[in-house]
Amino acid sequence: MVVRYINAQIQNPQVNQNSKSSALSQTFFNRNELNQILSIYGKKVSEGKWKDYAIDHLEASAIFSFFRNTFESASLKIVKHKRVSKSKLKYHLVSSSGSDIKRSNELDLIINYLNKANLEVIKK
Repeated sequence: MVVRYINAQIQNPQVNQNSKSSALSQTFFNRNELNQILSIYGKKVSEGKWKDYAIDHLEASAIFSFFRNTFESASLKIVKHKRVSKSKLKYHLVSSSGSDIKRSNELDLIINYLNKANLEVIKK
């Protein structure tokens, strides 16, 4: 298992004296969201498409990354943003290049897209 840190301050939470206050300011996936994401992840693992995942919790977003191989970059990411305004969508499905594939305020629409879409990583 490989652990990747997006933010250097997250590497050692015991050093941070304000760990309770910083944990409260971070964005998290709730239990229902994780159940939905992990169910699609399990399905794709059984199909041999994904082999690893990572979850990152930042102040403005939570990121669930899907990996084809442990040592590659994430092939897809589900990003949950904090709801800042009504016009900003909460969930984004992001490709490995960083472009948005699908956006929605409901995680169900993102999961349904992953179930129906035959997504393949193409190397140039």
